[in-house]
Amino acid sequence: MPNNTGNQYRSLELPEIISGLLALFIALWEACFVLVGADSKELAFFREGSHLILCAVVWINTTTVIIHFISDVRKRRRFSKFLLIQLITGLLALLVFSGGIFNFLISDKTLNLSFLLSFMLGGYAIITISASLRQRKRIGKRATHSRWSPAVVFFTTMLSIVLVSTLILLTPGSVIVPISFSDAFFTCASAISITGLTTVDINSTFTPLGKLIILANIQIGAIGVMTFSYFVLLMVGKRLAVRERLAISSLLDQQGVRIVPSLIKAVIFITLAVELVGSILLYALWKNTPGVPQDMLPFRCAFHAISAFCNAGITLFPNNMAEPCVVHSKWVQGVMMLLTLSGTLGFAVYLEALTRLHNKIKGIKNPVRWSTNTWLVIRITVLVMVVGSAGLFLLSCTEPSAHNSSAAFNSWESLWNTVGRSAGFNLSDLSTYGPCYQSFLCLLMFIGGNPAGTGGGVYAPLFALCLLEVWRVLRGQHDLELHKRRIARTTVERAMATVVLSTFWIIGCVMVLMLLEPTIATTGNGIFKLLFLEVSAFTTTGYSLINPAELSDPSKFFLCLNMLFGRVGMFTFMLIFIKPKDPSPIRYPETRLPLS
Repeated sequence: MPNNTGNQYRSLELPEIISGLLALFIALWEACFVLVGADSKELAFFREGSHLILCAVVWINTTTVIIHFISDVRKRRRFSKFLLIQLITGLLALLVFSGGIFNFLISDKTLNLSFLLSFMLGGYAIITISASLRQRKRIGKRATHSRWSPAVVFFTTMLSIVLVSTLILLTPGSVIVPISFSDAFFTCASAISITGLTTVDINSTFTPLGKLIILANIQIGAIGVMTFSYFVLLMVGKRLAVRERLAISSLLDQQGVRIVPSLIKAVIFITLAVELVGSILLYALWKNTPGVPQDMLPFRCAFHAISAFCNAGITLFPNNMAEPCVVHSKWVQGVMMLLTLSGTLGFAVYLEALTRLHNKIKGIKNPVRWSTNTWLVIRITVLVMVVGSAGLFLLSCTEPSAHNSSAAFNSWESLWNTVGRSAGFNLSDLSTYGPCYQSFLCLLMFIGGNPAGTGGGVYAPLFALCLLEVWRVLRGQHDLELHKRRIARTTVERAMATVVLSTFWIIGCVMVLMLLEPTIATTGNGIFKLLFLEVSAFTTTGYSLINPAELSDPSKFFLCLNMLFGRVGMFTFMLIFIKPKDPSPIRYPETRLPLS
């Protein structure tokens, strides 16, 4: 398949694409169906036979890549870094498969590595097909702009990934005990929306393949499907069109079109770097620790590090983080809080910090003032942490409740719940606290994290802009000013619209849940529990006063839509149904209405 970009970069060709897709499908078929009965003599033939076919496909793929690579070198044709990575992956796969064949022994470690390499080869093929289709559409004579908005593409992509992941989780190779379609769909929707609500125990229900699928959903959902796809296009050497840069800028709440490629690369680099450091720290803390299973410990540490940084709130412990190995270890809690806080700050803050550091190293003079976005994010994050922790601590000490703990633990847990207001990790049972404590925590969940971060909610800076706008009106000022800058009216109006629409959406959804769950709604403080659950789902938090497994299937699917809509964002979600119009040149005379 030739590359018509004009930049003399060669992408994958047809034999490599076909063999890569075959490797992906065969490896996925083995993992989902064949290896389930690996101990059975009846399936031994199919197991060895399918793996031999997989080996042959990988050999063909690697051989074609080597031939084309040598041809490019002889013709002095430039090749992309992406092609070099694909070549190295193929050579490594060839070495692994050859060792398994010539030794007539396929060990578990060889199988796991071969599956990973096969998935990578298939992923390269899918990426190349996607990039080629986009390029052909762009250079076609009759190419027109897409009628679908970025919001529609983002939501449909997330929903497609959830459906595919659900089908994989329903296979025998993904689960230890069979689960229903609603539970599988709920788990995948919760993972990709980085919410954390679960209806089953992740560790005892899913096999390593199922856990890997859930982890992949968490990672893709946190980075953002659109961000992830555009980053892949940058890796294969494709240039982003202005329309595409505006789309990704809108999703990341950034206005500078020129910084989009740097922003995307920074998102991936920061995510992987922080998660790697977190995994190493957790491994050092959990090594030979009683209460922490030592089997597959590196994967367990990586799972929790990714879940914490992505603010997913999904753990491999049966009682979330209310386990002795976590509750009695301040070091583990400190690492988890730092990972959670790192994810909520927002990638724009990291990008500006990295840019200023790069300029300082290069001897380039940085602007004296930081951007208004970074200035506001840092201050509002600290303010929410201080006010939230103090408020929760005072309520835990003064409000009568069934939660009996020391003042030291209450103060630490208040900080934990404030930092994790968009993650959903809990150290104790939240239902034992009083209604005032739960209500204040519900407000913190609604406020959430920061734009372009992994946290949820309406975002703390937007909530702060709404409060400052009300203060501006009361003081009679003409403009909203921050950091010696005048905030654009469109920004303030979007913040107000987001908070108002989110409030009405939550109220309406609670009424729907009351109709779907009449037993819960009419029992005790069931209405507040449904409100707490709806806020948790819409703000992608994960805290809950009700076990989601007790809900009916319609309620589960309804919460799934809430989680996906919450991940997309209320303002972006409304753009799916409402097409913005160009401003009219006609302005009618102004009038006043009595308001009091």
